[in-house]
Amino acid sequence: MTHGSAAEQRADQSVSARFTRLMNASTSRWGVLTDPPLVALASSVFLLAFLAALGRDVGPAVARPLGALVLAPIAVALVVSVALRGARRAVVAWLARQPFPVENLNAVLNGLGEGLEVTFAGAVPEAAELNAELDKVHPDAFVTGGVEDARALDIRIGVIDSKRNPAATNHQRYARVRELVERALVPLAERYPIQSVRVK
Repeated sequence: MTHGSAAEQRADQSVSARFTRLMNASTSRWGVLTDPPLVALASSVFLLAFLAALGRDVGPAVARPLGALVLAPIAVALVVSVALRGARRAVVAWLARQPFPVENLNAVLNGLGEGLEVTFAGAVPEAAELNAELDKVHPDAFVTGGVEDARALDIRIGVIDSKRNPAATNHQRYARVRELVERALVPLAERYPIQSVRVK
């Protein structure tokens, strides 16, 4: 077995065998368009406009387009859902490309996870040095603590849940984790080899 296939196998086993709608949606900025409450809200707004138009007897030239708009959010959600069916394959490919395991990504894909636990293979960098790398990604991502005996540091992902639009927050968290790994931790691993990164 080659190194590449071993990495792919490890990545494949590290995430759910089947992605739910939520998990697929979290991987894309367009995933929010599949969020059931948002779809229902958009459809209900168009439905009210359609019913109001019928009540005023505006004629078929106006009523028909409004009637079609009632179904538009559902149609868009279906199209986006189909387009995101390959999300798991893309996630596995990304995980396999990383020079260290990224564990428990399922949590992020399900809208959970507030931090990353980075375990180093040997020497552990100073928090200030790691913070300098994290700040290049986002100022809200920083070292929150660590366990010296375990050669681990905890990092805050720094995405605050939105009560109005949690589906969009899910994608922001997923995108932030990818950025933290690619732009901060991968370069850092060249100086301080990383054993694993785990979502907490």
